[in-house]
Amino acid sequence: MIFRMAVRLLAVLLATAHMSLSAWAAEPIHLIVPTPPGSASDALGRAISTPWSRIGGRPVVIENVAGAGGTIGTARLVRSPDDGSTLAILSSNHSINPALYNKLPYDGLTDVTPIIMIGNIPSMLVANPSLEANTVAELVQLAKSGKKELVEGIVSGTSYQMASEIFKQHAGISTSRIPYKGSGEVLRDLMGGDLDIGFVAAQAAAPLVAAGKLKGIAVTTKARIDLASQVPTAAESGLPEFKIDIWLGVFGPAGMSEASIAARRKEIELALAEPEVQRAMRLQGVEAISMTQQEIPPFLKSDLERNREIIQRMGITIY
Repeated sequence: MIFRMAVRLLAVLLATAHMSLSAWAAEPIHLIVPTPPGSASDALGRAISTPWSRIGGRPVVIENVAGAGGTIGTARLVRSPDDGSTLAILSSNHSINPALYNKLPYDGLTDVTPIIMIGNIPSMLVANPSLEANTVAELVQLAKSGKKELVEGIVSGTSYQMASEIFKQHAGISTSRIPYKGSGEVLRDLMGGDLDIGFVAAQAAAPLVAAGKLKGIAVTTKARIDLASQVPTAAESGLPEFKIDIWLGVFGPAGMSEASIAARRKEIELALAEPEVQRAMRLQGVEAISMTQQEIPPFLKSDLERNREIIQRMGITIY
């Protein structure tokens, strides 16, 4: 009798342990996207979430936490548990913000754990279709003519703002600037006629340019991109030194274990290799980056120092 009771108790304990393990394994991974829906980060996050869920055996849930150039979403990340259940897709904004914001609630180097770099994404200078300029040269001529003050939508505190300021310095022009939280809002007001120009995510602008709803003036990359091959680069349009790279990567909070880092990195690597993700990356013009987990911290440090020098030299501020 005692033996049978002991066997039953052991069976109950094993079943409970199995249920607890299964419940833990089924808990979702929360992937913070610190930009609005429709952004390049959001599109890529959603593209990898389905195969990642299948590969890792846990749902990957996208959480858009937009605002303040990505700092709000990043602050949420660094306050999260360090067990690998909360990660974020961070971008070049992460290495720009320390130079733009005086008091960030985190350290951009020590309060995050790099998992994997994904790739560089292109941005595009676009214009309202009614604007009397179709090229960089015509845009510069219009801005300098005094006939019209160009109204520009600025995705404030981001790589798009950096692209805008560097472009205007190279071109020798100025604009009347209106701040926005994301590319989607800029595109909306460009099509609505409230704005003349703006630097935005190329993946979001390309379909609108193809449909004639916007003019594609130039892309920020070194070479033309497949999703908008008709749009020239800024370099071939008369600004040979102009090129902006906007990187994307997956990060966790500080303190993650090596085992957790390795597991998440492997899952993401396998997800990125899936045909549907590769297709999504091509459609968005994402250029893959190959970088080990150990190579990311020195890259971040170098990028942060470079951006700080540019921002201080040019006097770039948040609008």
